[in-house]
Amino acid sequence: MTARVLWAQLTVDRRRTVARYELALEATRRPELRAIYDRAGGRFREPAVALLAAAGSPDPVRHGRQLVVFGEGVMFDAIVGAGAEPTLGDLRRGVRELLAGMLSGGSVSRA
Repeated sequence: MTARVLWAQLTVDRRRTVARYELALEATRRPELRAIYDRAGGRFREPAVALLAAAGSPDPVRHGRQLVVFGEGVMFDAIVGAGAEPTLGDLRRGVRELLAGMLSGGSVSRA
């Protein structure tokens, strides 16, 4: 489901996604927009935290944020033209790999 949401943001809702990035940039200069943008971001973070908590994450708040950051990075990369637009299959593999790493219980000793 996460991959499908990302794919929809890149295809069906692409104009809205671009507008959200424009709002994010403007919010760095205008504090009154920052509050609006931060509230809107909760619509993504809260379900991600709930999803990871239900999946057994040992740290659902941190992992939820990382899941959102992953999605934002993929979308930004595709939208600004720096990267190829991922297919739904690419997104599914990426999300699956990210979640497997988060939920495996192992830790990486070197970052």
